[in-house]
Amino acid sequence: MSKFKELVESLDREGLDELRRSITAEVAGRRQQSAIQMEHIRPGMSEEQKDAAVKEIARVLRGEE
Repeated sequence: MSKFKELVESLDREGLDELRRSITAEVAGRRQQSAIQMEHIRPGMSEEQKDAAVKEIARVLRGEE
């Protein structure tokens, strides 16, 4: 049995809830770190170019071709 599985099986309801919250917070933090921010788009671009870039990024993230 793996150490993680042993740990999970040894936790009570409150411990499992805390583990779930911690994992959720960690995943959200990692998503935020890797998220594309508007300030990452070149500052020299016009608003029209930035809007086009945002739309293209959204299209790619949705998996559209």
